[in-house]
Amino acid sequence: MWYIKNIRLIDELRNNRNIFSEERRTIPLKIVSVAKGSQADREGLRAGDRIIAINDGPARDCIDIMYYGADEDVRLTVHRGAYEFFVALDGEEDFGITFEPMKIKRCGNKCIFCFVDQNPSGMRKDIYLKDEDYRMSFLFGNYVTLTNLGEFDLQRIVVQHLSPLYVSVHATDLETRMKLLGLPCDDRLLENMDRLARAGITMHCQVVLCPGINDGDILERTIRDLRGISRNILSLVVVPVGLTGHRQGLYPIREVDEEDARAVIRLVDRYHDTFRKETGEGFVYCADELYLLAGLDIPDTVYYDNFPQKENGVGMVRDFLESLETLEERVAGSPSRSGSFVFVTGTSMAPFIELFTVRMSRFPGMTARTAVVENRFYGKSVTVSGLLAGRDIIEALRDVKHNDTVVLPPNCLNDSGVFMDDVAPEDIAAALGVKVIRGSYDPVALFL
Repeated sequence: MWYIKNIRLIDELRNNRNIFSEERRTIPLKIVSVAKGSQADREGLRAGDRIIAINDGPARDCIDIMYYGADEDVRLTVHRGAYEFFVALDGEEDFGITFEPMKIKRCGNKCIFCFVDQNPSGMRKDIYLKDEDYRMSFLFGNYVTLTNLGEFDLQRIVVQHLSPLYVSVHATDLETRMKLLGLPCDDRLLENMDRLARAGITMHCQVVLCPGINDGDILERTIRDLRGISRNILSLVVVPVGLTGHRQGLYPIREVDEEDARAVIRLVDRYHDTFRKETGEGFVYCADELYLLAGLDIPDTVYYDNFPQKENGVGMVRDFLESLETLEERVAGSPSRSGSFVFVTGTSMAPFIELFTVRMSRFPGMTARTAVVENRFYGKSVTVSGLLAGRDIIEALRDVKHNDTVVLPPNCLNDSGVFMDDVAPEDIAAALGVKVIRGSYDPVALFL
């Protein structure tokens, strides 16, 4: 259950509940299928029915279903053709209903560093779609800028306690933020974040670092501003801008070089150390890629506290290295695979994957090597494994043997199971005549 400490905000929400009732009348949720034998099936629900309301709340998407349907007794208001009727369900059981997918809110920003704008032509249509949906931030950790939040959105986040959210801040200085995001006017970012934080919504934030634009004094101000809002701003990370070889006609941004990376690390570390002395946690962190660009060692585990943004590439390398340190101990006594393995990686992770393959090869019946793939699809400046293209992997692995098993990076496939260029693992297997599997962030998982 959610709670709000600010009484004024509670009264404000109560006085505006008509917003929710209006939404309920206009956007019913469609049932795509009903599982045979489920309680929804037994109650006569069927594909094509539309859920107008669930208990006392609207039914617009899966979040409403989870939130308003969390009671033991669930009452659905159903629309079918010209009829409207009610269905009672047991909230302790699975409904057996598959609803239509959410219609994702699109991004209206014109970010000068937007990765979508840097895709080559001729790719599938959904590659070029830009999303900006706070619901996806809550459900899956997608980063949003909060630029498209209206009053209804703010109230819904608070009422349904959609927390934590993941926010791309980039800069709190208004002029810089408007330049970076292509905003025509003030989007009241700090005001909205403060309002959400006071209502108990927690947030993790990121800055995409563009050299000469939002570094230096601008970055310092961003750190101070976010820290000053509330302790409900849980973390802030700085990641280097990603630039592909397809930026023709776009705003000129230069890559983060070694000097840039070292300067940012010095700045962030100064605040990190100060915050740690004050509260016991560092709050602001640099992405692993900045340390690699700077030619510096990855920080120790203590630097990352509880790894608040590991999935954003902040502490992932350290976590991997820690796993390697205990690899032999963790695998000892467990049934392990045998065979010859080829581990695919981008250039940034190559030294660490090489350490892993050397250790793997110590186990009886197992040999392993690293296949470093240069990104020709996006350009050699893109070094992360998650943006490798299937066709580049095929070209880089022409020398594999038929008894090899190719292990793909765990983050290189989208939700449909394909690479950015629509190549599937099955295509790689067919082209090379080898077995292809998807790897894991936990090295031990490959042995069991």
